[in-house]
Amino acid sequence: MKKINKIVLGLATVVSAVSCGFLEVKPHVICAETFYKNAKELDYGLAGVYGVLNNEEFYGNLYSQMCSNIDDLSYFNRPSSNATIQQFKHDPSSSEVYRAWVEIYKGIRDANAFMEAIAESELDKDHAYFNEARFLRAYYHFILAQAWGDVPLRTAAVTSNDDVMGAASSQFDVLTWAEKEMEECLTLAPEDVSIQPSRVTKTTMQGILARVNLFLAGESVKGGDKKSYYKAAMDFAKAVMDSGKHQLNPDYSDVFINMISDKYDKKYHESMWEVDFIGDRSGNDKWTNGRIGDVLGLQSNGSKNFETFKCNYAYAQYDGTLKLWDLYWRTDRTDDENELKTVTDKRQDWNMPPYNYVGNNSFPPYGVTGTGKCVSSIDKTPYVYDKVSTTMNPLSAPAIRNCGKFRREVQYEGVMNAKRLYTGINYPILRYSDVLLMYAEAANEYNDAPSQEAYDAVKAVRDRAGIKTKDFSAYNSHDAFQSFVRNERGRELCFESLRKYDLIRWGIFVDEMHEMAKWATDERWNKDIKATYASNLGRSVQPKHVVLPIPTTELGVNNLLVQNPLW
Repeated sequence: MKKINKIVLGLATVVSAVSCGFLEVKPHVICAETFYKNAKELDYGLAGVYGVLNNEEFYGNLYSQMCSNIDDLSYFNRPSSNATIQQFKHDPSSSEVYRAWVEIYKGIRDANAFMEAIAESELDKDHAYFNEARFLRAYYHFILAQAWGDVPLRTAAVTSNDDVMGAASSQFDVLTWAEKEMEECLTLAPEDVSIQPSRVTKTTMQGILARVNLFLAGESVKGGDKKSYYKAAMDFAKAVMDSGKHQLNPDYSDVFINMISDKYDKKYHESMWEVDFIGDRSGNDKWTNGRIGDVLGLQSNGSKNFETFKCNYAYAQYDGTLKLWDLYWRTDRTDDENELKTVTDKRQDWNMPPYNYVGNNSFPPYGVTGTGKCVSSIDKTPYVYDKVSTTMNPLSAPAIRNCGKFRREVQYEGVMNAKRLYTGINYPILRYSDVLLMYAEAANEYNDAPSQEAYDAVKAVRDRAGIKTKDFSAYNSHDAFQSFVRNERGRELCFESLRKYDLIRWGIFVDEMHEMAKWATDERWNKDIKATYASNLGRSVQPKHVVLPIPTTELGVNNLLVQNPLW
């Protein structure tokens, strides 16, 4: 076997915990003289290409939460003075923007180096691991183009300062290149879904290809035949459906309990691709970079007698908005339902539960003042709207509820770890319910009208949620069905780093965010201070926020780059 001279993959950057299954062995730097002589060494290298996903700057927090989970259904519930990008107060010099940019490009760097190492070895270039790294490289480019717009396209390893120099390719060119790369990877893609969700398979690639084509078909991307992209998205999603390898888990909450418990769903395979996190930083062997459940969870900030608590420490910085509440309670309901009687959508109860864990033993429940009543973090604490009640009212606090999707309740997380801000909770990239909804949307847009099959795909998602659905005749026009699918995506996929980019590709991001500025007058906020946070957030959004700015530091290093327009 030939020596591989350019293969110090920079894997020290991914020594952070890489979790179960294929990634249970932590990657590390292996010398060039001994690299890629056996399957185990290939495992190390490919694990390194995946490893960027679970860094804090990517899906651990910065990209997934700060950059992507601020939309019309999820808002940052802290004062704007303590936030930048979470309140659209960022600029090209913001560290969060720069750190996320650098980390995603590290993934591209590692993929290029890994692929070149295989090409220089005696291994066949058509090796399955080469193909997998090629797909990941394309996916990382997709993420960059989706979030930043025009970005440099890097298809070779960076080995010198000169290699850093390069002008940005247009968003359209990067996206179409990524789509073509992904499609060519299908031939060698593994078909065995048992390696999911920590690794991509053929159906994963097809699902992501549906997502890429939907974004290409969107209003924000200039160029191309939009109809052809809708057709491709429809076909790729349908291929996943026809494979028969994926089903909806009958219990919506189980999908996320599995992620919280660090368990893989090997029965239904609804979670098609997720980011692995493991540990809580309580030791070198339990290192992790994920803050899922901490920044995105149910508040539990107590500091006394923590061993008796039922929920691990969490800041809970994201709440569901009043619009999300209304999507569950008012929108697309059948005529015989009465929103004042009961919650009929199981997703609302899981995603926006009527409680958190107040946090500090010396403070009363949320909203209770002057009563002398105090509640500890040991038990569930109801949100209350009036000034004296402590009753858990299922209709209380519709716009100040924490995201419950990734809650750190001990019964699910399985550990009690005091004030550990980093968690082992996994995070979804692609779920089968998303594939069904992408198919329905793409079919409606391509045919300019919905089909029974598209309706049935949406209804399957709603049936799992335990809610009634009007007959197909209520949605048999293009516009009615378009609104129906868009609403359903919100109800099903909120808090999963997708909604912002849905709004952008639909061309309504700025307008929808401006609607938030009007919410402070809604009586259901009850003049709560969080109404101000949400209102200020919505008011801050400008057309430039459709993309992130190119980091100032990057512009200083690469003098061929120019700043995004409006920034």
